[in-house]
Amino acid sequence: MRWRIYILSMLMLLAAMPVAAQRYSSRSSLTHWLGVSMTGFEATPILGKNTNVFSRPGGGGQAALLYEMHSGHLFFNIGLGADYTLVRCGVNTRSDAFDRVDFMGEQVLYRYVYSAWKEKQTQLRVILPVQIGYRFGDWFYMALGATYRSAPVKSHFDANTRMLTEGEYNRFIQPIRNADAYGYWGEADYSGGGEVLSATHEMAVELELGVRIPLTHGVQMRAGVFAGYDIPLVSYKNKRSATLAADYSTVDTNPFSQSQANLSQQLRFYSLFDSPEIKRDAQRVRAGMRITFIFNVTHTPSRCMCMTE
Repeated sequence: MRWRIYILSMLMLLAAMPVAAQRYSSRSSLTHWLGVSMTGFEATPILGKNTNVFSRPGGGGQAALLYEMHSGHLFFNIGLGADYTLVRCGVNTRSDAFDRVDFMGEQVLYRYVYSAWKEKQTQLRVILPVQIGYRFGDWFYMALGATYRSAPVKSHFDANTRMLTEGEYNRFIQPIRNADAYGYWGEADYSGGGEVLSATHEMAVELELGVRIPLTHGVQMRAGVFAGYDIPLVSYKNKRSATLAADYSTVDTNPFSQSQANLSQQLRFYSLFDSPEIKRDAQRVRAGMRITFIFNVTHTPSRCMCMTE
């Protein structure tokens, strides 16, 4: 409910700004515009050093309503919109080990061994972009911008991996694998998903270059390319609440009864972004294209035509 009130208030403020600004500056050289921008981009998370987690390119898009002011070759805009981002990451190999007793009563180091772990994360956020730019001549422009990106309204991750179990005994040189009679299961596909716990508010900084194209009287289009950097700000949930990327709390640990079937049903996954394997909040580099349409809504005061004798 609070998100609806917040978004409605921002829309009302955005709608009121051009009206108030025009009245205040009706005698100045300022012109006032309303517009809409649409953006497509590629996004790649930066996960920091000393981690086995690697990042892969993702993508996404933005749409925003804008209020813009022009003064000569300078322009300034502020907006309200939505941002949908898909990012990917993965791990080549990883394992979790536990001390257990096998069905013969011997101590064993029991491992869950993963390979080709791949994760896809999607987020939907409310954004508040601000931009200031300069037009060179009639066609080219450059703009610097900053965008506040709220904590996700919706977030989700999907993880897929291949996993096997193995046991390591003191009296054997090699671990035991693929021995279902002993409770060690061969490689099989596992998957899971859920909400990302460590998502944060963010601030993005961007540089945009492009061309301005007049369409009709009072209507313009800008087409540009941009590069940006997302900086995490404040967490809105407990960070690093997951101690491992996999949750074994409900897994059957009895070697007599554990099977590959119930392991698949009971094993749960956390996002790699929540695991301590990533030492800090993931930052992102993004680059893409943006098209903006703006419409002149400058108020022109009526002039009185008076007849004198």
